[in-house]
Amino acid sequence: MANTAHFITAGDSGNPMVTVRDDRGAEVTELELPPTASEPQRVDDELLAAGWSRSADWTTASDGWVAPVVPA
Repeated sequence: MANTAHFITAGDSGNPMVTVRDDRGAEVTELELPPTASEPQRVDDELLAAGWSRSADWTTASDGWVAPVVPA
């Protein structure tokens, strides 16, 4: 099953958010990140703490960045 992390720099709460979705697009995990997580590279530690590891580089999306992830 392919999982994707979607990083948005400002979620509804005003803080950065990352959402992990499965290959059907269903939400698996959603994390509100600290305001210091303003770049995709700063999200990696938060993903790892939540049990996910990036398996390829971040790519740009219309509202942030996306990357494939696997269970850590």
